[in-house]
Amino acid sequence: MRLAHNMYSLSIYKTYKGRISDEARALNNITTGSKLNSAKDNAGKIGRNETLKIQVLATDAAGKNIQDTNSMIQTFDGALQGINDNLCRIKELTVSAGSADLKDEDKKIIQSEIDSIKKSINDLANNTEFNDIKLSESSTTSLNENPTKTIKSTIGTMDGESIEIPVFDVSAENLGVGNSFDISNVDVSLKSVDKAIQMVSKVRSKYGSIENRLDGTADYLSSKDISIQSAQSRIGDADIAEEMMKYSKSQLLVNSSIGLMAQSNNFPKDVLNILGNVK
Repeated sequence: MRLAHNMYSLSIYKTYKGRISDEARALNNITTGSKLNSAKDNAGKIGRNETLKIQVLATDAAGKNIQDTNSMIQTFDGALQGINDNLCRIKELTVSAGSADLKDEDKKIIQSEIDSIKKSINDLANNTEFNDIKLSESSTTSLNENPTKTIKSTIGTMDGESIEIPVFDVSAENLGVGNSFDISNVDVSLKSVDKAIQMVSKVRSKYGSIENRLDGTADYLSSKDISIQSAQSRIGDADIAEEMMKYSKSQLLVNSSIGLMAQSNNFPKDVLNILGNVK
């Protein structure tokens, strides 16, 4: 028995320190919900875990871009629906203006309402916007041609995963129902308004196809995001039930070590007492 150095007590103390570390690690994992709180926790998996975290964040950002882009297109489509309704009303009034029993005064009233509707079309075209992005841009480009302006939106996490949103001039003048439109020649007016309705429908169909693509991409990103989060969770998230068991076990061993150290520290005293009683 060594009296100067209690090796038995030192051995118990070494075990005690290890159990304290295990207890602290388990408690930290329970508190944070993660089992990879530093590189030393698992040097082989920390890099992969962080890569998956970045992928999750990037995928979520792309999903938000899709939602915002869809909201913008839906806002534009609502305005285009209003323009289409106004054009339908213009056609209705133009047909009515072709009645043989109308007097000149009656036709002036019809023309006045048409002029008011044209202003409404211009209001929708010029004042509809989403986050300062306008529905319509003044240009000389025909709606039947490729648009001269597009809005780019990133809808994925890889290079090149983006979509171009075309911007059209849907003012009354560009639609062919501007200042020169009147009901003095019903046949010409009907042809013009029919062409305007077709052009608006063409713009709406382009926006509709873009919405369909965005919806498909959103579904794909959602499935991808779930898969990545599942993989990242398996690598980095703590199993709370398992960590609670580890914490309880470590706590029990720590308390046992404290009791054993208290007993072992008395061994030298007991030995001295025994030696003192030897005669």
